[in-house]
Amino acid sequence: MTKSVTAAVAVTLGRRSIVRLDEPLSDQLAPELLDRWHALDALPRTTPRQLLAHTSGVPNYFGEERFMARVREEPGHRWSPVELVDHAATYGTPRFPPGEGFEYSDTGYVITGILAEQTTGRPLHEVYRDLVFDPLGMDGTWLEGHEPARTPEVAHHYSGELDWTTLDPTIDWAGGGLVTTAPDVARFVRGLWSELVVDSRGLNEMTHWTPGVAFPASHALRYERYGLGMGSNTVEGIQLLGHTGFIGAFAFYAPKYRAVLVGTHNDSQVDRWPLVTALCRELKQAA
Repeated sequence: MTKSVTAAVAVTLGRRSIVRLDEPLSDQLAPELLDRWHALDALPRTTPRQLLAHTSGVPNYFGEERFMARVREEPGHRWSPVELVDHAATYGTPRFPPGEGFEYSDTGYVITGILAEQTTGRPLHEVYRDLVFDPLGMDGTWLEGHEPARTPEVAHHYSGELDWTTLDPTIDWAGGGLVTTAPDVARFVRGLWSELVVDSRGLNEMTHWTPGVAFPASHALRYERYGLGMGSNTVEGIQLLGHTGFIGAFAFYAPKYRAVLVGTHNDSQVDRWPLVTALCRELKQAA
């Protein structure tokens, strides 16, 4: 659920006029990077808000066949954030003009992370820690591959026979590179909705649902509505606001009950929604 943290940071930087969410990247991102990614010809007129809302049209490097082939061939390769975008620019095809479609893209979040570093002059993990982790007491959370581990071991997680912990952890960065614990995720969700991370206007921005955007109910991510690093689903009649993760993770806030639901499976091929449904039933019975 790293995207929720990245979006919260970007919105906070926007509220402080450090990042301008609705102004084009041509006025914000380093010109040498825009030149480097010239194949993404619409990127200069793309806004950070479009990157966060998955409406930029920037192709997704994560999961792309050639990217995964190289990851398997070179499991120890350390990826820089710029290199991740390089892959999208080299092998991907822009999906649609900015603001004229919706397609989930980790690349957009990596670009947002790079922008956060350039505008603050600090590494992304320090920005995370300053704006989110330290204020909320998330002492068991870290950006894997970019700062020291907070625990000696992490849980193994799988896609079929692929154990993702055997790969260098720098493959997803601002789109999904955080390691955390269930209590820390709960602290983040509670802190976010208590306006300890972003203010009320920032929350409104994160939950300003993009018109016409939805995933089908059968989709593993399953967002009925999507804003900025934040989606909405209704399960057992309960509105859930939050995000899902690649390997079966979920972090939701149920406003009606003021409840936080967090959990995970350790296999991307396991359907998370029966567990979420069971938790919602328990929540209704306990209310």
